[in-house]
Amino acid sequence: MAKTVYLHIGLPKTGTTFLQTTMWENKRALRKQGFLYPGTTRMDHYHASQEVRGASPARMGRNAGVWKRLVGKLAAWDGDGLISHEFLSMATAEQAKAAVAALAPADVRLVVTVRSYVLQFPAVWQEALKMNSDLGFDEFMDRALADKLKGGWSWQSQDIPQVLGNWAQAVPADKITVVTVPPPGAPRGLLWERWKEAVGIDDSEFDLDVSYANESLGAAQAALLMRVKPHLSGPLDVGTVRHRWVRKYFGHEVLVPQRGERFGPRAHHVEELATRSAAAKDWVIAQGFGVVGDLDDLLSTAAPDGTHPSDVPDSEIVDVAARAIEQMIRDVREVTAERDKLREELRRKARHQPVGGARAAAGRLKRALGR
Repeated sequence: MAKTVYLHIGLPKTGTTFLQTTMWENKRALRKQGFLYPGTTRMDHYHASQEVRGASPARMGRNAGVWKRLVGKLAAWDGDGLISHEFLSMATAEQAKAAVAALAPADVRLVVTVRSYVLQFPAVWQEALKMNSDLGFDEFMDRALADKLKGGWSWQSQDIPQVLGNWAQAVPADKITVVTVPPPGAPRGLLWERWKEAVGIDDSEFDLDVSYANESLGAAQAALLMRVKPHLSGPLDVGTVRHRWVRKYFGHEVLVPQRGERFGPRAHHVEELATRSAAAKDWVIAQGFGVVGDLDDLLSTAAPDGTHPSDVPDSEIVDVAARAIEQMIRDVREVTAERDKLREELRRKARHQPVGGARAAAGRLKRALGR
């Protein structure tokens, strides 16, 4: 069994995509130093988090058993290892105990990345908006702070004392490390430096150009997405399809590159979030967890003061929409050109086939074109 297994449990929107991408893309360099990041794809860790949290084999479908497979890979490893997904933050105390027991006799160490709630929630709301939520930022905040939201973008995944309180029933306090996300204005790369210290890796042979952050929308871009969401229909109502085309394509490939104005919560939400962040800081200190970074980072209220998404004027939303449509036209043109090229190549091959081969090629052409 691996000597030490680090469980990185989030929190969501604390640089997890950046950290996970950097680690995944440097798996070979990690293995050289005796550190295993197991799995066939990065999604294995997401599916493992689902199983840890009680998802049934029927719900998991072809991904059923991935948690056991990751544990099996670590059981056959004699160095250190890592399992990382932000939705592990939502595990109950009993689920956390079962996960840690499955990794025995490895020395399980917990790592949690945390950020000021004031800086956190604009990103949390955007992620919910890109997926299954149609709530405006104000209503989302009201419901979140009243603990009336469920799922990965709720207070359940963000409440530092609750999340760590559950996992601390499975992992002793001296084996829990809190890594704080630096506030705006901190040196670029500081989060990565803190992460390296927390999990004890050497990045001297890493390619650090392969990582990317899960970037945020500007206020006007978010406002446009709010207008679009109620009109989504058909296949776009399916979670996996919405993730690919609304979140990844429309959100990250079309809207994020526009580099819109950043924004923060309303003043009364800032006040409430700051109070909760201060309480979380005091709680972490009282528990005696290890800390990499500065717990005062949790107190930052340096949220951008840009226009609130609900206050963006229609004229600005129209401008964002026009630029988005122009890019989407270019994207469709490029895909159509590739399709037409493929169609012509298949037709050309069919003309030069013997009679029987021509029929087979014609069949392939019809299947390729979906006809």
